[in-house]
Amino acid sequence: MTITRKLIALAATATVVGALAACSPSGSSSAPGGASAPGPSALTSAKGEVDVSIWHAFGGPNGAAFQKLVDQFNSENTGKVHVTATFQGLYPDLLAKYTAALRNTSAPTILVLNDVSSGILADLEQSVPAAEMAKANPGDLQLTDIRRAPRNYYTLGGVQYAVPMASSTPVLWVNRDLLQDAGVSDSADLSTVDAVVAAARQVKQKTGKFGFTIQDDDWTIENWTATAGQDFCSPGNGRTGKAPTAITINTGGAKTAISKIVDLYRDKVAVDGGVDGAAAIAAFSAGKVAFMPYGSGALGALKAGGATFQYEALPFPASDAKFRGNTTIGGAAMWLSDSATDAAKVAGWKLETFLTSAASQEQWSHATGYVPVNQEVDSSATQATFLDQNPSFRTFIEQIDGSPIASNTAGCLSGAMAAIRAGNVSQLQAAFAGTKTADAALDAAAASAKKALSDYQEQAGK
Repeated sequence: MTITRKLIALAATATVVGALAACSPSGSSSAPGGASAPGPSALTSAKGEVDVSIWHAFGGPNGAAFQKLVDQFNSENTGKVHVTATFQGLYPDLLAKYTAALRNTSAPTILVLNDVSSGILADLEQSVPAAEMAKANPGDLQLTDIRRAPRNYYTLGGVQYAVPMASSTPVLWVNRDLLQDAGVSDSADLSTVDAVVAAARQVKQKTGKFGFTIQDDDWTIENWTATAGQDFCSPGNGRTGKAPTAITINTGGAKTAISKIVDLYRDKVAVDGGVDGAAAIAAFSAGKVAFMPYGSGALGALKAGGATFQYEALPFPASDAKFRGNTTIGGAAMWLSDSATDAAKVAGWKLETFLTSAASQEQWSHATGYVPVNQEVDSSATQATFLDQNPSFRTFIEQIDGSPIASNTAGCLSGAMAAIRAGNVSQLQAAFAGTKTADAALDAAAASAKKALSDYQEQAGK
């Protein structure tokens, strides 16, 4: 059985979808085998309307915003291309359905999957690299219009594989009214974990309210590793052509910063935010918490939550002041199927071009809270008005654009990332609850990650 067949069979089983719903390729640097990138003539010579299918995991308001864009595309391409967009559940469900579809050759033309699933998708070798489609279709999407950080994340071995649709960045949500009550100045430096921890303790001492909360999610921990100047996975976050064999959260500045956060929970300065983040959002929206490191996408929920106090987003607090702004993105990207007909590939590329256009991304961003991936949006007059009315958005964009292009900000490239995240969250929850010390929890998480990385390589036949 070939590696690709092994991965398809492996990823399609419920017991290992979690282990494979991952980051990027585990040491794989080659382009998908046999991938072909047809040019415009493949679509212009097609007879009749070309059907394109796109699977995604955008639910609720985000799903409605996505469908609205698809409907606009269909309206503009009547008789030429018709797109059917299908919500396939949350990301793990979507990945499971996709790998099952590969087995019976019914995969969608385009798959929109989260950032940390890039590893298994690249290892599966079932997609046409975006760089090849852009080269073959110079009149469509220009990849250089995409912001550097998202481009960097989906660039593997020097080749951009996927086109980002939705990008988010972690920030520090701040309750200004509560800080004022605690005597923390509006001009106080809150750019580091040390500063935030000290201010959170002051809030608890002066007001009796909680100083801190986070979602029980490993993305935040990964960002405290990046802002410590460390690669989350070693070596090189899996971006040097070598498969990662370990994680680093139990070492260096990352360990120091995470341990200080754990102490906030143990000292009752912090309140549990829950795995889905709903408790964190609810507590912050109710004015019960001063600080909430969370994704930029929380803006919509905070607005809907009806907060009556002054709040804003500040840059994500760094583990080490030398590495402020060294954050990794979140979100999802579009992968174009190599099994589609040439006409469908080009039609799908037209759709990706439309969805990432400045006009579409501005509309999408305003509706969802994601950062527009097309940097041409920055010159829009309507965007300038929007930013004046939503100043936190400036923080989102400035942080993404200011993040240096380096291995520690690119995200870990491994098909084991979902298993790693699950293990990390479990151990951190034990530390937050006080049933384990920070040292013990971080060491156990590192040991679990080492096994997950080794198991992935072995199971994938690499």
